Amino acid sequence: MALLKKNLWSIFYILTLLFTLYFAFVSYAQWQRLFADAKNSQENTLKLIAGSTQALYRTNEIMLDILGHRFLEDATYQDNQNAMTMLNAALEESPAIIAIALVDPEGNMLFATNNLDVSNFPNLLEQPQSRASFMQVMDSRTMVFGRTYFFEPFQDWIVPIRKAIRNPDGSVYRVITAALRLEDSFGHIVKTIDHENRYISLIVREDMHVQYASNGKELDYRPYQELLSNSKQEAMKQAIAKAHSNELDGFWHDYQPISYVDSSEDTSQLVSIQYNTAYNLWFMLMTEMKVLWQEFAKALGAYFLIFVCVEGILYVLFRIIATAEAKRNADLLHQATHDQLTGLLNRSYLKNNVHHWIYPQASPFGLLYVDLDNFKNVNDSFGHHHGDLLLQELAQRLRTISPKGAALLRYGGDEFILLTPTHDDKVLIALAKQLIDTASKSYQINSMRLHVGASVGIAKYPQHGESMDDLLRAADIAMYESKRLKNTVHLFKDAMQENYLRNINIEQALRGAIENHEFFMVYQPQINADGSFYGVEALVRWNSPILGSVPPDAFIPVAETAGQMPTLGRYIIETTFKDIKQIQQALGTTFYTSINLSARQLLEPDFASYFIGKMQQENINGVWVTLEITESLLIEDIPSVLPLLHTLKSYGVQLSMDDFGTGYSSLSMLRMLPIDELKIDKSFIDAALADKSAQQMAQSIVTIGKNLEIDVVAEGIETQEQLEMLTRFGCDRFQGYYFARPLGKEDLAHFVKETLSLISRRPV
Repeated sequence: MALLKKNLWSIFYILTLLFTLYFAFVSYAQWQRLFADAKNSQENTLKLIAGSTQALYRTNEIMLDILGHRFLEDATYQDNQNAMTMLNAALEESPAIIAIALVDPEGNMLFATNNLDVSNFPNLLEQPQSRASFMQVMDSRTMVFGRTYFFEPFQDWIVPIRKAIRNPDGSVYRVITAALRLEDSFGHIVKTIDHENRYISLIVREDMHVQYASNGKELDYRPYQELLSNSKQEAMKQAIAKAHSNELDGFWHDYQPISYVDSSEDTSQLVSIQYNTAYNLWFMLMTEMKVLWQEFAKALGAYFLIFVCVEGILYVLFRIIATAEAKRNADLLHQATHDQLTGLLNRSYLKNNVHHWIYPQASPFGLLYVDLDNFKNVNDSFGHHHGDLLLQELAQRLRTISPKGAALLRYGGDEFILLTPTHDDKVLIALAKQLIDTASKSYQINSMRLHVGASVGIAKYPQHGESMDDLLRAADIAMYESKRLKNTVHLFKDAMQENYLRNINIEQALRGAIENHEFFMVYQPQINADGSFYGVEALVRWNSPILGSVPPDAFIPVAETAGQMPTLGRYIIETTFKDIKQIQQALGTTFYTSINLSARQLLEPDFASYFIGKMQQENINGVWVTLEITESLLIEDIPSVLPLLHTLKSYGVQLSMDDFGTGYSSLSMLRMLPIDELKIDKSFIDAALADKSAQQMAQSIVTIGKNLEIDVVAEGIETQEQLEMLTRFGCDRFQGYYFARPLGKEDLAHFVKETLSLISRRPV
């Protein structure tokens, strides 16, 4: 269902493609079937025509053979009168024959049927149309077809058939010849079999002259006056060569037709050919491909109609779904981009539509950041319900005074943003004052009159920032400048104290940062002097969507000042316990974990009970936990801190003095405190190789630790030289980028697993 919602029209296009492919497959199969049927039908018709013509030829040949033998064997038939009677009788038995005649070996007509005067008949040897075939019959013992040509004496087109009458010694005595009518011989057979005039018929002689041509229309005698076109001849040769692998003898003796598509001329045709070896004639049937395509289009119409109907129904169905989904998405988009309480645009809208305001060649505009004064008192005194009602009325007031083309947003809590095309300073300040006056008017909420104020900060694009984040930051800084005085407006200026504003930004961004999952924990491994894995130090990191990555030394002091450190500290402890427990259970091992504590956190009245309770809740053995406490904190409030430290020690918790050497610790104080570990500050490590005094300080700290039987940890190790120097001094453990950067939970698990694996593979 999720895929359907996300890719609705993609699915429609895929289904359409599948249906189209299926329709194409069906169409292709239908075409193949139709083509095969047409080919088989044409070949069968060709066989019938060839067979029937063969029978006619054979009958005519037998007739000529009988007549010839009668002339040769019985002298009584050799006088003109008797011969004429016999020929006339034969003519009556063969209606396709126009006339029968006797010709001497020199090509002269001796006499013919129907009392024709042969004196005007041409000599067959001297006539170009008949010379070749007459010479052929003189050398042949079978009937020979002459070329189809126009015979002047008859004023008609004839197909001559001839057979030589030979003496016993083989010499030619006479040639008996007959003239066949085109339509009553070949034409009659073709039309009888192809009674629908479906095919174009050709009978072609071996010399490529057309013997008979028919296309089902009125007679056209032009084909008889020229050879079969070269393109058709070449197509025939290629088809035969392809069908019989260039073995032409296989075709001559196969007596089976072959079919091919001839596109050599203007009109593409399906051609079927068969060769008659007895009379050396080609039989050809042709169907124009456009006829097949027309039949195919008719046959495919039903399939296409079904396809269109299915596709139409599918489209309507998807359109209904898409319309419903579009409405739902529009509703969801409205919910996502509008504040549910006030109905104003929200932070999400600003994030996703910033391109409407900031783009190349964008016009200047102003951004007004509005924050209510004393709104927290309304919530605390009268409850959040009254505060919500106040915000709703305020939103309605702000709508009425928003300039044309402006965008009014509830940015969060009691903060509002107004984006306006106006960018003139005086106009913007006047608008801000109007907003303040409007917001400061009393609110009648459930018979109670409530009062709040408003502070406004103004930033301009592109003068104060070329991105929306920069503009918001500038307006926020200006707004906090107004916040100091209440109910005022300030236009952002670069001269405003950067450090102060930076802290204000951090404080604002800290609000809800934990709930928004902006904080995360990383863990930096600690390595023993022998190279084995000892444990990790838990370090908190903050990736703010507004400020980006904020270092701990920047946000920890602000969190302490703003009173947000208790919440952040509990997050650090609880997240660390959960992460470390998961890693240790997954790897089946235990290791030390150091957690940093701030001054404000350690001095909470219930810190010890909270920490021990969480440790027991997560089933964490205190022996494997180390709390790192800054030297300055211990010095400032030893009487308050000391009982707490002993309580933690009683549960097995290890204690570490962080940044040792930067404060004013005394050896007597170290003896008083239940400290298990000293950490050499990174500043000494960084300078130790180049600064003799720093090197001596580091060595002294190691010596102090050894004398007091306290482990010493060097942090900030980044080079081999630093490691070798501190190893010589006798340092117990090391920590720094030389071994590993702070790692996320998954990366730490991988690091520990690899480290333990390397140790297990060391030779004993």
